[in-house]
Amino acid sequence: MNIQVFQGGFDKNLSYVIWCKKTRIAAIIDASVEINPIIEFINNENLILSKILITHTHHDHIYYLKDFIELYPTINIYCYKNAINMDVDFTSLTDNEMITIGNETIIAFYTPGHYSDSMCFWNQ
Repeated sequence: MNIQVFQGGFDKNLSYVIWCKKTRIAAIIDASVEINPIIEFINNENLILSKILITHTHHDHIYYLKDFIELYPTINIYCYKNAINMDVDFTSLTDNEMITIGNETIIAFYTPGHYSDSMCFWNQ
């Protein structure tokens, strides 16, 4: 699994592009950074963006979500099943659920604390 970090947003938030080396299939973790540098990176690396994973639904972590959906209308959004601030369609996640990104597997862990719909994502 490859990872590229992007910093920005309202409180020096982070967004991540993660991708499978073999398939070039990619996902974004959190839509909290202005999208142009992320889209430029995805295009320059010839990645295929297929998913956005949301760690929690504080406003600043989903601020650019609709911008990504506008550019990629078939993109799949993943977040905790009882997401609080989501007004877009998404795939509900539960604790210990697996998500594939190309040949890579991500495990979603429900981690309430910072926010009641917080999730962590782990690549085995």
